[in-house]
Amino acid sequence: MTPQPTATSLPPRWWVHGQTPRERKTDKPAWADFAEHAVTAPLPRRPPVGDWRVAFAGVFRSFVDAACREAVPGDLADADVDELRADFATQLDQHLLKLSVRTLVLELHRARKAGTLQGETPEERFADFVRQQSTPAGLVRLFSEYPVLARLLAQACRHAAEAHAEMLNRFSADADALPGSVADGELGTLVAVAGGVGDSHARGRSVKLLRFSSGTKVIYKPRPLILHERFTELVERLNKRLPGLELRTADAVPRDGYGWLRFVEHRPCADIADVDRFYRRQGILLALLHALDATDVHYENIIASGDQPVLIDIETLFQPSPADPPDGDPAAAMLARSVQRTLLLPQLFAGEHGAVDISGLAGRGGRLPTDRVEWADPGTDRMRLVRVPGELAGGNNLPRLDGRDVAPAEHSAALLAGFRLGYDAVSTARDELAEHLKRCAEDPIRVLIRPTNFYFRLLDETTHPDLLRDAADRDRAFDLLEEDSAGEEKLLRLVPHERADLWAGDVPMFTSSPGSTSLLDSRGDSVEGVVERPSLDTVLAKVAEMDPLDQRDQEWLISATLAISTAAAGHHGGVETAETAVPNQAPDAERLLVTACGIADHIVANAFSDERRSNWLGIELVDDRYWTVLPMGAGLGEGYCGVALFLAQLAELTGIARYRDLAAYAIAPLPGLFATLRADPDLAATAGCGGLLGLGGVAYTIARLSTLVGLPAGDLIEQAVDLMPEGTPETPSGFTTGLAGGVASMRSVYVQTGLEAALTRADRYTGQLLDRDRPQGTGFAHGSAGVDWVLRAHDRTGEESPERDDDRAEGTGGWCDGLAGAALGLAAHLPDPANALELDRAVKRLSDGAPLKDLSLCHGETGVTEVLCVLAENGHTGAAAAVRRRTGHLLAAIDQRGARCGTPGAVPSPGLLSGLAGIGYGLLRLGFGDRVPSALLLRPDRPHPAATIVPPVTRV
Repeated sequence: MTPQPTATSLPPRWWVHGQTPRERKTDKPAWADFAEHAVTAPLPRRPPVGDWRVAFAGVFRSFVDAACREAVPGDLADADVDELRADFATQLDQHLLKLSVRTLVLELHRARKAGTLQGETPEERFADFVRQQSTPAGLVRLFSEYPVLARLLAQACRHAAEAHAEMLNRFSADADALPGSVADGELGTLVAVAGGVGDSHARGRSVKLLRFSSGTKVIYKPRPLILHERFTELVERLNKRLPGLELRTADAVPRDGYGWLRFVEHRPCADIADVDRFYRRQGILLALLHALDATDVHYENIIASGDQPVLIDIETLFQPSPADPPDGDPAAAMLARSVQRTLLLPQLFAGEHGAVDISGLAGRGGRLPTDRVEWADPGTDRMRLVRVPGELAGGNNLPRLDGRDVAPAEHSAALLAGFRLGYDAVSTARDELAEHLKRCAEDPIRVLIRPTNFYFRLLDETTHPDLLRDAADRDRAFDLLEEDSAGEEKLLRLVPHERADLWAGDVPMFTSSPGSTSLLDSRGDSVEGVVERPSLDTVLAKVAEMDPLDQRDQEWLISATLAISTAAAGHHGGVETAETAVPNQAPDAERLLVTACGIADHIVANAFSDERRSNWLGIELVDDRYWTVLPMGAGLGEGYCGVALFLAQLAELTGIARYRDLAAYAIAPLPGLFATLRADPDLAATAGCGGLLGLGGVAYTIARLSTLVGLPAGDLIEQAVDLMPEGTPETPSGFTTGLAGGVASMRSVYVQTGLEAALTRADRYTGQLLDRDRPQGTGFAHGSAGVDWVLRAHDRTGEESPERDDDRAEGTGGWCDGLAGAALGLAAHLPDPANALELDRAVKRLSDGAPLKDLSLCHGETGVTEVLCVLAENGHTGAAAAVRRRTGHLLAAIDQRGARCGTPGAVPSPGLLSGLAGIGYGLLRLGFGDRVPSALLLRPDRPHPAATIVPPVTRV
């Protein structure tokens, strides 16, 4: 039991519970001595203040004063010592506040409830609490209950003081060297030092900004700048191959273990030509960083200085290769090693509050996806913690013209042109470059293991007062490191070293060298078995393999990410019509087939394959909000099943083996996927039963491929049906993601396989649909039209046909939520005469409407022709004529403008709903409708002998 303290001194061995159980056998720690001296030291006087942050920080003013005396020597030459001490004290105040504020607010709450605070107003009672806590007796009470807090505060003071004094001593030794190499003219007196006292590595060491009376600014880095020198030499070599577009690097004065950089000022561009040059240089820089396996080039590491993007942090080159994806996906492996890895390209990080882009190219201010701690009623005795969405301040990474930041998507052509120049410069100079890179073998690099933000949040959340009474409790909170390692032996090796850094108040940091597989922690201890291959070997191999095929893949990624960065959140924008492309040939079946083969060849050429499977990178809409580039998942609508279905159908029509083989290879991961879903039913429920974006579409694909390519799918289709999740009140009703799609897919599977379990599942989903109100909206993908089509609404006895918003339907053309999809809903209500008349008007509008620029199945031109095909197959003569007219325009559009996908910027993507596979499949439907069933409606092809004809609705 801890002895009770006296009024002005801490009890004997009070510090024991400030140590982890592993540390308690050691002698009294230095931080405990620092805390005891600070508690008993004479309290310096400070004027009263109104800001609650300053008031709370003042509770520990004796700690800060003790640190100031160590941090800023009184005999420092060429410096304003008083200003430097004041500056250091302000920064340390705020750091100590972050460590202590949760505990102080809890104690404030307890004092208010106990009635021990004096004052008439909440503000006066808050001030009285601060006065009580600021006394030696108040600090003794606080640290007796929270010895871990004393440890954190004392450590922070000692480390910050030591690191600051080290920096100032280095400045004194190097001051004469700085004006000629880093600054222009005389420096003058050192008047201020700013920097991240809290965001530190290696016992309080952090980057700092020095300001001088001359106005000059210099950056101090407490880490070696050898790699910065190497990078500068490399840039100078490449600049000789890039006349007029030479890259600039920051001037540096390297020293042993640290160094100084010229501060790079953010300057606007003079004119639009400057902006163009900026983005061409940014493309060159991207190519170089990609070749050097750079990462973490976020918005704070790039400064837009006129027409120059200047990289100011070069310690994350030569990053060890990421581990291969657990499912062995070759597309995922390619993405992990692509230009996207640099973090220079736009890249959204989504969460519950939205999404934010922190990339070097596009990062700007905005709402963070995670929340942050804020304080309600601050400066009063009712102060309390609340969580609010975090906000990201903007940086200086974007070029500015006429007072406006110019986004990269506005100059994508310049960026791509620069990337080509940079890629060519690197690849043509590969031998010379390799010799230069080999000289980097022993240079120190930083190795990023986990996201820095993970460490920041862990440090912040473990300042909760419940974790500051006994270090064993806080140490258990650090078990999140093991949980985040997810059983990976390599990461688990790092955990003891990460714990040690976190206990020191630092963000853990590991270093290595390009020629080594050993890691060093912040104390210089070696960690083996984490890196399998020297990163220099990987970089040399990458440079040797740079070729036109890889360049094409990287340029596609650049185009896709730039297009995504400006795409509006949501499913898609308004429908855009194209200038009418005049047909120059009759739309005969042979020509449709040849065009589809051309699309298929593009898909084949862009597949990523290994000895186990093939896959593609696709542009996908996540949560109906954010477009992103991802390795394709299994879904029919936007996954590899949809691509495989198109290739298999084309192989059946043409007999071309490469299409058939690739289709079978693409779905090779399904058995493994099914095993994962069986082991985790919640994951199967999350995937859902939907027809195009759920497990229903996967089951449908297996059934179709079993006949198209002779896939032995008996056991696999049974597994797929067995995995179909039960419908719940949260399951959507719609066709694409919900029950209606589940009904359609299971009915189709039954017809093709005779599997009774599929029919049983379809009946169950049908019953749930019949018990629900019709969904809002007339769209087919998520609204009432898709449900009506599946249930054939005229069979719902006693129901009237719904009223429809005719104006809304007329303004759009797509299958998913426009006029074409609504027409299918109307057809579901036939033979109601009113609906027949309205359907005729809809077909006429579809026939007469201008062709759409977007050619995709989902909300583009092939979606319209698909609906007309279905209506024609059901006997609508007007639809049959409309099919012929629009088919001619579709073929002409592909001839003249290519197969434009329904993706941001029409960037080619392989998917069925919004990409190339859907356009190709639509062409096959137009030419061979009797042999190619509608994939959008999940129609079967060849009935199984065991299947019986079922009515549109099976009553439950």
